[in-house]
Amino acid sequence: MNKYDAFLKILECGSFTVAAEELNYTQSAVSQMISSLEKELETTLFVRSRRSLQLTYEGEQLLPLIRKLVQDEQLLKEKALELKGMQAGIVRMATFATFSGSLLPHILKAFQKSYPHVVFELHQGYYREIEQWVERDVVDFGITNIDGVKKYHCQALFEDPLYVVLPPGHRLEKEKTIAPQQLKGEVFVVMDEGDDRDFLNLLEQQDISLDIRYRLCDDNSILSMVENGMGIAILPQLAVLAGRRHLAHIPLEPPICRTIGVIKKQKRKLSPTSQMFLHFMKEHIKEQEAGQSL
Repeated sequence: MNKYDAFLKILECGSFTVAAEELNYTQSAVSQMISSLEKELETTLFVRSRRSLQLTYEGEQLLPLIRKLVQDEQLLKEKALELKGMQAGIVRMATFATFSGSLLPHILKAFQKSYPHVVFELHQGYYREIEQWVERDVVDFGITNIDGVKKYHCQALFEDPLYVVLPPGHRLEKEKTIAPQQLKGEVFVVMDEGDDRDFLNLLEQQDISLDIRYRLCDDNSILSMVENGMGIAILPQLAVLAGRRHLAHIPLEPPICRTIGVIKKQKRKLSPTSQMFLHFMKEHIKEQEAGQSL
């Protein structure tokens, strides 16, 4: 750990105390690192108060250079290990809950069998949080719903179809497919994510008035509500897989899908380790799709 890494961690956490806990250092040690950095640069980087922590003007100006310095140092280390015949490095990525609760553990387990020296720094959040982390260089790339994303470079991974999830004994549970018009009059339990790319917009475009009575913050809570007969839900396949509940889930007709993919800054060059992992992940997902086990 060096003072530049400590600087970025403090900025990410918004607190010296929280940053020290995450880095497994004492707060005093982290404070000394920043004091040493400020002395080296002959400037003040943070405006400290009891309630807030903000960058000074000088800190704002130096931030992009410090980020690049840390990234270049990591690339240097990875290249040195590569020359020694070792595959190692850090992969900093952000993703959303249903991906990290379904496919990601299997991908990481398979990847680390071949590359045990690679370290992963994972961040989990909503679509907009993922984009913010990519924008602020907290992560190298994000895995998210890329439908409608224009600001970032996108690479599609797979299509994630939507299912109607029904409580036990529901009138539609024997259907092979469900048309949107069949859902008129149903009570809906939905994800309160505040995302403009929400699939509910697609249903409303078909003049279906939705009776939404419950808005929750995670897929598992939605599945629990459905399981207890509080309404129906429309969830992507990943959410159904991650929920691991024995509920009837029936595809829509015509099908509606979201596109899951990788986003990164247009001009950002990924480290060799991150590129290697993305290639591995894409091939792993292809194999799963071929075996129809995605």
